[in-house]
Amino acid sequence: MATLANAHFLDADIAGSTSGVDSWTSGTGSTVQTRTTAFPQNRTHLNAEVVQIVRDGVLAADQTVAAGVVTGSGTVNHIGLAFISTVIPSKLDIEGMGLILTKKITKAIVSFYNTLMGKVGTTSTGTLETVSFGTVLFTGIKEVPLNGGYEREGDVIIKQDEPLPMICRGMILDTGVYEL
Repeated sequence: MATLANAHFLDADIAGSTSGVDSWTSGTGSTVQTRTTAFPQNRTHLNAEVVQIVRDGVLAADQTVAAGVVTGSGTVNHIGLAFISTVIPSKLDIEGMGLILTKKITKAIVSFYNTLMGKVGTTSTGTLETVSFGTVLFTGIKEVPLNGGYEREGDVIIKQDEPLPMICRGMILDTGVYEL
């Protein structure tokens, strides 16, 4: 079963855990613990690279790897290079009319699986709406209103530009059609 602590989408990732680490310091007045040593995995393959970090399912600040070392705290740590996943489904074809019809996509009804965050939008506005699901992995359907105008292309974009899980199982579009 997928858990938030294990969920990540990073390139060149080596998952690390803090097992076997013997040096911890407690934060004053809180239960937060800060690790005083580097993660046990050697990340020399990422030297001088800026990496994204997901610690226990939470996005942490980017760091630059120096001598194979990245520091920080967390029980389960995923550290790797960022990449952007973009889905642009096939052109919307209504009644076999293809690009003859001018259409407006008013809403995307998207089925997500084990997803934490993502973006949905249209090419007509270039603006993507962030779809957030809180702090737990979400499986189900989200309706995303889209503020695009009428156009012939009618492309919808689904994007993930964070190292967090997003799986799109399918999509239905609510559209309006204007025939010239």
